[in-house]
Amino acid sequence: MKRMFMFLTALMTAAAIFAGGKQAESGGTGGVTEVVFWSAMSGVNGEAQQKIVDDYNARQNKVHVSAVFQGSYYDMIAKVTAAVAGGETPHLAMIEMASIKMLADYGILTDMTQLARNAGFDAKAFYPGLMSSCDWGEGLYAVPFNRSTPMFYYNKDMFKEAGLDPNAGPRNWTELREFARKLSIKDKRWGYEQPIDAWFYEAFLMQSGAQILNANHTDIAYNNKAGTDPLTLWKAMIAEGSMKAPPGKEYNSWEAARADFAAGIAGMIMSSAGDLGALKTACKFEIGTCFLPANTRYGAPTGGANLVMLAGHEKDGEAVMDFLKYATGPEPAAYFAMRSGYVCTSPAAAETKLFQDYIAANPNAKTVLEQLEKYTDIPRPVNARYPQIHNEIEMTEIQRCIENPNVTPEMAVQAISDQVRTLLARK
Repeated sequence: MKRMFMFLTALMTAAAIFAGGKQAESGGTGGVTEVVFWSAMSGVNGEAQQKIVDDYNARQNKVHVSAVFQGSYYDMIAKVTAAVAGGETPHLAMIEMASIKMLADYGILTDMTQLARNAGFDAKAFYPGLMSSCDWGEGLYAVPFNRSTPMFYYNKDMFKEAGLDPNAGPRNWTELREFARKLSIKDKRWGYEQPIDAWFYEAFLMQSGAQILNANHTDIAYNNKAGTDPLTLWKAMIAEGSMKAPPGKEYNSWEAARADFAAGIAGMIMSSAGDLGALKTACKFEIGTCFLPANTRYGAPTGGANLVMLAGHEKDGEAVMDFLKYATGPEPAAYFAMRSGYVCTSPAAAETKLFQDYIAANPNAKTVLEQLEKYTDIPRPVNARYPQIHNEIEMTEIQRCIENPNVTPEMAVQAISDQVRTLLARK
């Protein structure tokens, strides 16, 4: 909580400075407009993104885009905040979707509505389930790029060994636990591994049909059985040895889960769809994927990041929109989805011959597309305080519940509710 409070204080201070500060020089030589793009992509995904940038630069001579890696989504927010305070911001940044409303409210982002209209950029071309964090009725503040849903991965070889159908992952929570028991070997192998992360917790909430916040955004909407059931399930599976909760905070626990999966220490994991490309490279066995197991229904949150234009670069708006129009177009978006595992951000990208040929040969990639199209109908909240709710309150309390045998699921959910009500009541 202290870390988030300090961040929000710094952000408000930065916004005030930003209003009167200077921006990074953007001109260029020979009439070329230089556009600086801060990215959170590295490895296989970073290579795919860089090819899109390089292809764009090669196809025209009026705009040159430089992509600069800045670290994880957490690092990106901190660096954008520092850049705003110093008055030297990039034109574009890759921002985790839940933080965009907050940055827009502080005046740090450009409303691209008119720029998009001038450029013939159709924001309605994207999947509707991806747009709630980009345009919530106050303007176009972002465009989808590396967007994802959680993905369920399993080791087909291990399934065969345990007598399970390698072509069918667990369909529901009951099968998840049954399969995990069959795959587990005491103190040696765990059937299921999952970071105790708020994004995955929210996926389990949605699998019971629960919203994150109530209708008037005064409290959580899951201070009930929908909120306690996931924690009850996880605690029971961990206690019986069929589930492992990897150590580490933020994305360190995700890395641990992926490493255990690749090493055969875990038979099934939940991670991001954007990890499909890296896991294909790391795993020496055949990977299976399926929809996130259902409770009363299937459900998955969207996640990942959008591309935003920082305020103060409006004079280069035409150049920025030209790049965005290209980078999110059908062929580049299809290519990025193929290389990374992130979702195709538009039906047009999914329908390209490039992507259709790919999913015909790679059924795992089809899983995430179908999950996006069918089961992402419960949106994550568009609220400036949601990042704090998600990253600090939910994360802290669910981890405390799993780590401390004296903290019951009911206690954890009530603690979340108490803190969220206090936070949302503040002016």
